[in-house]
Amino acid sequence: MPYFDNNATTPLLEAAEEAYMLASRDHWQNPSSPYRSAARARNLFDDDREWLAGLMGCPVEAIVFNSGATEGNNAVFNYLAGKHSSRARVVVSTIEHPSVLEPARAAFPDRVDYIPVLPSGISDLSVLAKLLKNPDIVLVSLMAANNESGVLQPWRKCLKMCRQKGVPFHTDASQWLGKMPSDGLGECDYVTACAHKFGGPKGVGFDIINQRETSFRSQLGGLHERGHRAGTENFPGIRSMVAALKYLYENLDRTLAEQEVRRNIFEKTLCQQIPGMRIIGSSDERLWNTVYLVMPGFANTRWVSLLDKRGFTVSTGSACASGTEGPSHVLAAMGIESQEAHRILRISGHWDTSSAAWNGLNAAFVEVWEELNRPKSSARETMVISV
Repeated sequence: MPYFDNNATTPLLEAAEEAYMLASRDHWQNPSSPYRSAARARNLFDDDREWLAGLMGCPVEAIVFNSGATEGNNAVFNYLAGKHSSRARVVVSTIEHPSVLEPARAAFPDRVDYIPVLPSGISDLSVLAKLLKNPDIVLVSLMAANNESGVLQPWRKCLKMCRQKGVPFHTDASQWLGKMPSDGLGECDYVTACAHKFGGPKGVGFDIINQRETSFRSQLGGLHERGHRAGTENFPGIRSMVAALKYLYENLDRTLAEQEVRRNIFEKTLCQQIPGMRIIGSSDERLWNTVYLVMPGFANTRWVSLLDKRGFTVSTGSACASGTEGPSHVLAAMGIESQEAHRILRISGHWDTSSAAWNGLNAAFVEVWEELNRPKSSARETMVISV
């Protein structure tokens, strides 16, 4: 079944699967143990940390392995809340993932300021400039790329503004890493990422932490990760995550060029075939794999169901918001009215999504559109009379 919900989670890349199985079979020992077999695991573990630090452009000591971006985001806000006075405030964008918004509000109750977004989905940094005048701001958090719209956020500009004011900057790079060049991420004070968004296993990720923050602790109970995060390291998962990144960044230039062309052809063709359809964020830079559609009619759940019956998996938006009432907070922040929000579909391709798969999805959309618009037969016309 062609899978087009990769912004929610990705299938395990072959290179990542092989690395996981090999590490689980040959290097299952605790890397912190003193004997030789564990030391071999530790050497490979250290190699992976060093390679990742080189990719991110940060010191080796800045990498803290963990269970994923949700843990990492919670750790950053909880740490800063414990470090600063009750007057301290944080700034986040209105389109952050819930794993940023909820920890920020819990750690800094009634002390969160927001960067709004323009109708295009890009964060309005003119508002941030005003907020940074407040000396009580201790952190600014802006995601690198939005998980719903795919719109790239101006995190580099945000970082520069924070540097000028001496305010630490955090970015959740979960959707960026593996899809876009990693240049500059290591300059941020805090970065969070998770492997399952880029072809690695679930339950593993990492933080980049400011090296001035020697007292940073995400959880207690041991001296693992130089005391920053207690708990036996998930070496097979980390090995698999790094293998996924190695594969992706060796092929990134080709992927960017090929997949963006395929996505653009899909969008252009579909707009010609389904009148009244609108693409959110199409006028700005987006992730090459993401299409955020406002369909011209019918609830998005009907589209998802009928496309699924034809073998194509798409979503209505963020998987973390599924089951909630009303439109997502991202759509609300962008000013999308409720009537339109219930007709939103998110399509997110894979690094290996073929032209045939994009073409097949296009054809399936047209079939569903025709089915939804087909006049309903009356009961009299459909009644079967037995003689």
